[in-house]
Amino acid sequence: MVQKPETKIDRRVMYTKMFLKESLLELMKEKPVDKITPTELCRKANINRNTFYSHYYTPRDVLSEIETEFSTQIIDSLQNQFTSEDIAISDMLNEICRIIYEKQDFCKILLSENGDAAFFETIINLGKGVILQGWRNQGVSLSDEKMEMFFSYIVNGSVALIRKWAASDMKNSPREVAELIQHATYGGINGMAEWGK
Repeated sequence: MVQKPETKIDRRVMYTKMFLKESLLELMKEKPVDKITPTELCRKANINRNTFYSHYYTPRDVLSEIETEFSTQIIDSLQNQFTSEDIAISDMLNEICRIIYEKQDFCKILLSENGDAAFFETIINLGKGVILQGWRNQGVSLSDEKMEMFFSYIVNGSVALIRKWAASDMKNSPREVAELIQHATYGGINGMAEWGK
């Protein structure tokens, strides 16, 4: 009997947070999260400020929760589809691009000038261990420091490519984008392998 009121409260909290998240993303179509005030967000979500402050301190906290949920979805999907022994870089990139495509309304906002492009660096960093090991398996034998530098280069290029994809309304398929990232990466890997000799 005690759990029933808690379920109602949980459902109310869930809906409140959902309205705040949707409203924040709508506002971010017009301006960056750090220019959005709690008052503005509450007005958009039709929620009072006390309710907002019972869950968050700032609109950026709302965005952080959205990003955490999205990261968790990608991690769960990668873990459910692949074991650490069988995952290939191409499969991992394809899965990440597929999820970005499925969540394109949200991702387009995050990848816009008002968004948080650094978040997508974090997403690609999820596969860092797999990617670095894959490069080593392909014959790249550089110091850890140089591997880190090259990885940073690839991550930034990949994020730029994904941003361009989002700006073009994701007309290409997720697989095409993943293949483009992989081909660009392999060109760099071949150069790195030569450099390491």
